[in-house]
Amino acid sequence: MPLMRLGAFVFSVPTYSFESLQRSVSSRAESQMVIGAAPPIHLLGPGEETIGFTSTFYPFHLNGGGLAQLEGVRQACQAQTPMMLVSIGGVVFGRWVIRNVGDDQSFFHPAGAPQRVEVDMQLVKYTAGGTGRSSFRFF
Repeated sequence: MPLMRLGAFVFSVPTYSFESLQRSVSSRAESQMVIGAAPPIHLLGPGEETIGFTSTFYPFHLNGGGLAQLEGVRQACQAQTPMMLVSIGGVVFGRWVIRNVGDDQSFFHPAGAPQRVEVDMQLVKYTAGGTGRSSFRFF
């Protein structure tokens, strides 16, 4: 059963699922130091939106695909390819770029292949430059 899809990569039970998902949004608000008063806050607009998740898979037992999907994810990270992120419920999160991928391989087969791989992946929302609007006016 697919849980989520990132571009061509499908995260599903029991082959390559994820255990936890963290989502974070931020805003850009900066203060400016002034003498004799509290610093005013300048609202600069939205900040980054990130999603992180951890997953565990068994490359040669449940999914039969080996490490091919993990290698594909690494290549997409290096290529900085924006990809659509869609959940099982049909929620379209928009386009995302893989910021980093880390993995921990363990329980090695006598031939040297890992039997268990834990993956930590961080995504950042792709915005393609923003709106370019400014509230500053010249008089």
